[in-house]
Amino acid sequence: MACSLSSFCALNQAFCRDKRIKYPKIRSQSFNDDNGKRANIVDANLNILRERIQQVRKRERLIHTQEWNYKRSYDRKYKRDSMISQSSEVIGLSCGAIGLVFLVGSLSIFLLSLLVCM
Repeated sequence: MACSLSSFCALNQAFCRDKRIKYPKIRSQSFNDDNGKRANIVDANLNILRERIQQVRKRERLIHTQEWNYKRSYDRKYKRDSMISQSSEVIGLSCGAIGLVFLVGSLSIFLLSLLVCM
């Protein structure tokens, strides 16, 4: 039952085709500038990239300044006024609570004394 490779290839033509991989030809090119010197393409591309990055940064700055209007400086007067108003509110609440405690205590002592005297 042993058969040779040639008889197998005769029966199955698609399997026995020459399967060499054809690679594309690779050519090298040199880029010369006007003076005949070799131009460094990487440096040229980096310069173009730097210019584009600067353009994008400028565009982002313009968009940011147009959309958002933040004050660039710290407003001490506003901060001072807000702190004074908050502290006066806290002092008022605490004094009111203490006054209410004294008022309720005095009223309860008065009512207790009325109750005892009767």
